[in-house]
Amino acid sequence: MSSKQQLDALAAERSHNATLRKMILLVALLGGVGMYFAHSLPKSIDLHVATDMKAGDTVHFQGGQAVVPDVNVYGFAYYIWQQINRWQADGATDYGAQIFRFQAYVTPSCRAQLEADLDSRYQAGELRARTRQMTEIPGLGYAANRVLPDGQAAWTVLLDMQLMEAFRGQPVKDAFIRYPIRVVRYDVDRERNPWRLAIDCYGSHRPERLDVRDVQDASSGKTEASLPSIVTPPALPRTTGDAVDPHATPTATPLQHSAASAQ
Repeated sequence: MSSKQQLDALAAERSHNATLRKMILLVALLGGVGMYFAHSLPKSIDLHVATDMKAGDTVHFQGGQAVVPDVNVYGFAYYIWQQINRWQADGATDYGAQIFRFQAYVTPSCRAQLEADLDSRYQAGELRARTRQMTEIPGLGYAANRVLPDGQAAWTVLLDMQLMEAFRGQPVKDAFIRYPIRVVRYDVDRERNPWRLAIDCYGSHRPERLDVRDVQDASSGKTEASLPSIVTPPALPRTTGDAVDPHATPTATPLQHSAASAQ
C-alpha cells in the first residue's frame, strides 16, 4: 500500500471517529434532556372526576392543575361542615374534638374562627350537655348554581341545612340556614388531606336564616328553590342562638310552633 493510500485511509478513519464522537455526544445530550424532563414531571397526577360516570368523563387541566368539578366541591363542603357541626353526646367536649379531628380540612384562619366560637359558646353555657346535628334539607341539595366560582382556586358553596340542637334530650333549636361556605385549594399535607381542598369558613359572607314556609314549600315541590347569583356579604343575620340557661325549661322550636298551629 502506497503512502498516499495510507494517508487516505487514516483520514477516513479520523473522519469516521469524529462522526462517532458527534453521535455519542448527541445521544448523551438527548439522554440528559430526557432525564431532566422525566425528573421534572409530576410523580402523580390528581384527577377530580365527577360522580356520574354513566357517559364517561373528560378531565380538564387549568394552570397545570386538574379542574375540580362543582359537584365534588359541593360534596367536600357538605361532608366536612356537617362533621364539624356534629356533637354526638356533649358539645363541651365534642365540638373541640371535631375541630381537632378535621383540622387538616380547614384553613388556619377558619380553625381560629371555630376555636373562638367554641370558647364563646362554652363561656355562654351553650355547649354543656348539648347535642347538635346538621343535615341537608330534602329537595334543596346540590345544583349547579350552588357552587359559585371565586377565581381559579376558590369557590363559595351554598349549603341549605337544617340545624337541630337538643339539651338533655329536649329540642332547643331547629332552624333552616343557608351557609355560604368558602372552599379553597389547599395542597399542604397530602397524607392527611388527599382532597387538597380546605374550608375557609364563610370568607367575607355570613349565614342566612331561611323562612320555614318557603323551605317547606320547596321541599314538597310546591315552589322551586331560588338561589342568589351573587352572595351578599355581612348584612345577613347571625345564626347562633342566644345563650341558653342550662337549668331552664326548653322552649318550643320554630318547627314545633308551626306544627302546633297546623293542628
